[in-house]
Amino acid sequence: MAGQESLDPDRSMWDFIAVELRRQRRARGVSGASLARLIGRDRSIVSRIESGRIPMQLDHAEIIDREWGLDRLFTRLVRFAKERKDDEWRLGDLAEQEARATRVRLWEIGLVPGLLQTPDYARAVLSVGLVRDPDEAVQGRLSRQAAVFDRERPPEVSVILNWAVLEQPVGSADVMRGQLARLLELAELPHVSVRVLEKSAGVHVGYDGMLELLTVDARDLAYAEAPHGGGLVTDPADVQDFEVRYDRIGNIATPAGSSRAVIHHAMETCR
Repeated sequence: MAGQESLDPDRSMWDFIAVELRRQRRARGVSGASLARLIGRDRSIVSRIESGRIPMQLDHAEIIDREWGLDRLFTRLVRFAKERKDDEWRLGDLAEQEARATRVRLWEIGLVPGLLQTPDYARAVLSVGLVRDPDEAVQGRLSRQAAVFDRERPPEVSVILNWAVLEQPVGSADVMRGQLARLLELAELPHVSVRVLEKSAGVHVGYDGMLELLTVDARDLAYAEAPHGGGLVTDPADVQDFEVRYDRIGNIATPAGSSRAVIHHAMETCR
């Protein structure tokens, strides 16, 4: 978990913003709770901004600059940070956000999403050279799954899979059958929906790449490989663009009940 001691304001603009916010707040004798009220958010939001776990939002920067008379200091810093592609803010860790999410929405174009992969399928994917230690990576993926599905109150999970996910061989036929059986098992859970976008849908906005939408602390975040080059997105306008794309994909996806039949057929044809 990130903290003030791990920030490097000489390297990262986002780290500089986090450190400077804390310095400005303390210089004014303002508590974290007071700053949270100023920007209309929970106290934990201020703590996470100052520890580097989440970035300062532009609207919050504008409020702070106005109320503290900073002549658009934080507004400029946030704009500069957002424009620097070589200084992408890490939002801590995707798995950390998934573990806290109350809602998860997934679209995948070519592979079963990591949150739904069986150990054998994950090992087959990770063994092609994506990581140095596939076994360690598989264990990390299983821990990520447990943090989502094994909670006392797991999140609502909505998954849309491109038809190619079902037809792309990964590992042996047994590995694929086991993976598809796992999808059917998850689809039976009351808080999980799995739908398939069939080949007949033709070309659509989903071909821009996979995406994941998370609802954390009543706020939506997005993770996508394109068009933003990969990483977590927090700006509300950008997140809304991803939500619109997800909805358009969902509008042409096969309903959940019929999708189970599609997955079952794919499992039966694995040879």
